[in-house]
Amino acid sequence: MTINIGQTIKSMRKEKDITQETLANFLGVTNQSISKWERNETYPDITMLPAIASFFGTSVDNLLGINKIEQERKLQYYCNEYSRLWSEHKFEEVTSLMKDAVCEFPGNFDLLVKYLNCLTGTQNKSDYLISVKQEVQNIYEMIQEHCTIDSIRIWAKKLMCRYLSKLSSIADSGVDIKEAENVLLNMPLMQNARDFEAMYIYYSYPEKKKQACANGVSELLRLLGESLFRMYEEPTDYDENILESFIGLLHAVMPDEDYGKSFNHIIYDYGYLGVKKYLKGDKEGALKCFREEVRLAKIFDSLPDVSVSTSPVVCGATFEKTKTIIGTDKMQSRVKYLLGERYPLSENFKENPEFKELISNIG
Repeated sequence: MTINIGQTIKSMRKEKDITQETLANFLGVTNQSISKWERNETYPDITMLPAIASFFGTSVDNLLGINKIEQERKLQYYCNEYSRLWSEHKFEEVTSLMKDAVCEFPGNFDLLVKYLNCLTGTQNKSDYLISVKQEVQNIYEMIQEHCTIDSIRIWAKKLMCRYLSKLSSIADSGVDIKEAENVLLNMPLMQNARDFEAMYIYYSYPEKKKQACANGVSELLRLLGESLFRMYEEPTDYDENILESFIGLLHAVMPDEDYGKSFNHIIYDYGYLGVKKYLKGDKEGALKCFREEVRLAKIFDSLPDVSVSTSPVVCGATFEKTKTIIGTDKMQSRVKYLLGERYPLSENFKENPEFKELISNIG
């Protein structure tokens, strides 16, 4: 356990605008002693702790940072539970948990932005989105005005953009899409993001440069897949050539099939490509795509929570499965729902023995 009593004394002294000489006179020690304490070169005698605590109007536990250590443990608990509940899609529980967290630590911006994520990203019902409007606005403004951590400020902007976009589609919300656009204009361009910029700074560090490039390519492919996904509303809207080209790109870059952050996209793209072939009357082509969709879903489900890519271009890039939209759910369950209910397939096609066998083999 590290106890930074010197730093604590220094912080309390400056907060109360007290000189080292004043504190030294009160304790009956030299100015040099106070200076050495604050530089952590020496420590005050244990018998002096009650007097020091009394001088600052605090407890010995606070002086030693014991309460701070307990607070850090509680903060870590909240962060761990947030990740677990979010990955398990337990959105009501995680929202309640983070509300308790920000009540206990109202000045912790990491908890505040996580709570903002819960408020804006767990429900899409109009009445709910309108009901949390003021709370969302208050938290967002607090982060933008007082938080000095860029990553938290940008995350809050991203959440606010999406929230305002949702509100703009609700008739009585009083929000126009221009409000989301105004927030968007103050966000960094894609090429200014961390993963992209990291590829440029390691000129003299070959291994770090290789790792940064692997992470960058992995993230860029994910963003490309996400961008293509956002272009269309329904599986039937997808362009067959674009689907085949993107799948081919992923095969070329990641021949080991360690698709990492693009795993969701290639699974869904095979499904959408199967739908396009089915609608063209190519039933065999459709079945081939659906088989590939199921096969990859099984591979995805068998992955550990954290895996490392081995394909040459992205070698070393890590993939955390629990941080995907699937979380701890089974991808096979999602694919089974898509094949059985979501895709526009006729009942006659679903009665095909090969299709029925495919469905029956999904875990």
